[in-house]
Amino acid sequence: MARTTLTYGGLNLNDGTSYFLLPGFDPGAEELSYDEVAGADGSVVQTNVSEAHLIQMHVPLRIQGTDLADFQAKVAALNTKIAKGAQTLVHGSVSYDCARSRRVTYSSEYLDLFTAFVTFQPLRLPLDQGAGS
Repeated sequence: MARTTLTYGGLNLNDGTSYFLLPGFDPGAEELSYDEVAGADGSVVQTNVSEAHLIQMHVPLRIQGTDLADFQAKVAALNTKIAKGAQTLVHGSVSYDCARSRRVTYSSEYLDLFTAFVTFQPLRLPLDQGAGS
């Protein structure tokens, strides 16, 4: 079975050796934003309808290193991409323009195994606002 494509700024987040996409990927729901005004006949009319809000994504990952230094380098590689600002996240055949994200952090609970389970939560533009397709 082929792995689902998952890249962020060109970094492969589902390579099967260092980064693993876990079940539960959620691109977030698009929310409409609009103004309501009284129409000519007295009814309420929606104007300026747009989907301009940033949408929070939920990307559960497992990051695996061969030793502590390698593990920390893998986390740092993702955080370096995040620190650069806007990036494109590709999941399968869909591209999302991500405006920003908080850096990923991890618990020291599994560090003896050089593994961390993290939730990466980039904020993306609505699909019709960016490169998403």
